[in-house]
Amino acid sequence: MRGRGALAATLTVLWFGAVAARLYWLQVERHDHYAKKAAAQHQRVLDLEPPRGTIYDARGRVLAVSVEVDSAFADPQQVKDPKGTARRLAAVLHLDRRAAAELQQRLSRERDFVFVARKLDPPQADAVRALALPGIHFLRESKRYYPMRELGAQVLGFVGTDHRGLAGLEAHYDRVIAGRAGQRTVLRDAHRNTLLSPRLAYVEARPGADLHLTLDATIQYIVEKELAAAVDKFHAQGGTAVVLDPQSGAIFGMATLPGFDPNRFGEASSHRWRVGAVTDTYEPGSTFKMVTAAAVLAHGLLSPDDVLDCEMGGITLAGVLIRDHQAYGRLTVRQVLAKSSNVGIIKLALLLGEQRLYDQVRALGFGERTAVDLPGESSGIVRPLRAWSALSKAYVSFGQEVSVTPLQLARAMAAVANGGRLLRPHVVAAVDGEGGVEWLDEPFGQGQALTPTVAAQLEELLAAVVTEGTGRQAAIDGYPVAGKTGTAQKVVGGRYSHRYFVSSFVGYAPMGRPRLVGLVSLDEPWPVYYGGQVAAPAFAAIARQVLLYWGVPPQPSLEPPPQLPTGPAFAPLPGFALAGAPPRTVPALPPLDAGEGDALDGPAPALWLGSSGAESNRAAAAGAGTSGGQH
Repeated sequence: MRGRGALAATLTVLWFGAVAARLYWLQVERHDHYAKKAAAQHQRVLDLEPPRGTIYDARGRVLAVSVEVDSAFADPQQVKDPKGTARRLAAVLHLDRRAAAELQQRLSRERDFVFVARKLDPPQADAVRALALPGIHFLRESKRYYPMRELGAQVLGFVGTDHRGLAGLEAHYDRVIAGRAGQRTVLRDAHRNTLLSPRLAYVEARPGADLHLTLDATIQYIVEKELAAAVDKFHAQGGTAVVLDPQSGAIFGMATLPGFDPNRFGEASSHRWRVGAVTDTYEPGSTFKMVTAAAVLAHGLLSPDDVLDCEMGGITLAGVLIRDHQAYGRLTVRQVLAKSSNVGIIKLALLLGEQRLYDQVRALGFGERTAVDLPGESSGIVRPLRAWSALSKAYVSFGQEVSVTPLQLARAMAAVANGGRLLRPHVVAAVDGEGGVEWLDEPFGQGQALTPTVAAQLEELLAAVVTEGTGRQAAIDGYPVAGKTGTAQKVVGGRYSHRYFVSSFVGYAPMGRPRLVGLVSLDEPWPVYYGGQVAAPAFAAIARQVLLYWGVPPQPSLEPPPQLPTGPAFAPLPGFALAGAPPRTVPALPPLDAGEGDALDGPAPALWLGSSGAESNRAAAAGAGTSGGQH
């Protein structure tokens, strides 16, 4: 008996010792672990999305705003029938079989929170709520809403479900307008209801800053309406248009078609999300002839009234016959630009030489980004002089072997309109944040591309394009217009196509006190495809409506142009006329390589086929390159 009592006492002591050790291990050694586990069962940290900044147009109209909507979530531990719940939700949310199966898997997980559908439209949220499904709950989240739908969609961009900007201004200014997220710790009772407590951690969300744009919704509507009308009328694949202020670089309107609705961006292909005016490049064709003319005037090689022999429509250089779109004989420099003569502009380039032509191209900002405040901007292609062939200066003179963005071309025309200043285009005028309003729409100078004298002389040439040349359909009653047409062949299969074109017009109005620069470009119009016939009328329609919207009074009659300054901007080469000197005929220049050669409409130039232009070769293979030289 005494032995049994000792054994029982020993076992009792050991049992109490084991219990005590276990309690010590649980309550002391594992205290932090179980305290956190208990807190996790009763507490939850919620991320608080900040209100995203509102985007306003130039007149204070709302273009993008954040609104509160419902998101549906589930507590899988409360869902009794995951399969049936997923089937009923799929019917209301219009989910396909795959999405419904994924939802069923999420509802079957051993977790206490999974999203069912985020940022629902009110009708969808009401439909889900009406099902009254066990375990399905709702929380409020912020959703981006674009009240004007497709208007300015590419410029504005859109926001994903994770509150991040994914395109356009929403992406470029994401850190400014997204705000700072907050956090809040909440309690949950035995029924998993959420309770707030002032004693728990709380960090308030900080709202994002508002953006005030230079974009005007009315002008944007005019641009999109007239661009769409031109695309439809001439059966084009798409189009791009830009309207900007030549004095400050502020962008009033910018559109690319086809567009999309940013409220439903997932329903459109990603190709439509791009801001085509800054991302897409193409050979500018004859619109680029103003660059060659500017260089000739800048160096005082010729005056607008000097005469060139345009060889009745063809010139042979290095064994290649380059043709005009029409046979011309003797033309003044003014007529060369007005009639868009290839031969005439090539002769100007031969007078210039490669270096001076290249310098003028770069001075007007081609080959580099404009630094516009939009994502994805392309720099275009301007090859270094060491990569030029014997024919490059001829091709470059009328817009081949270079590629540009529409915005680059509009900026160069703005430099002509404002007396030679190259400006940085921009869309945002002001940022309104916690520190107050910061205005950003002052002129951003990027150098003097032309002297005022050369800009005035070039304006005279560009005015003739509209009054007597290929751009007659860009004329606007009461508002004198200066500009240039372009019809560029696309490269298809390594050769310039006779079926696929990019047709454009770039110009400004009214001359004397320019208020706007406009560019219209149509992709693959057919069967009419000349820039002067398809793009110039669209420019006129846009510019006229914008000027009337601003209240710019039309001129009852056009006054004679002011007397232009005389004398060259730079020292002229010996033997050539100065600007303002009596007109004379420039003697015919010998070809680089006399003899018969291939016509221009043969293989594309070296930029597209040579080993030095890999990026351009890829574009050519995709059919993106173009050839200029027509009006």
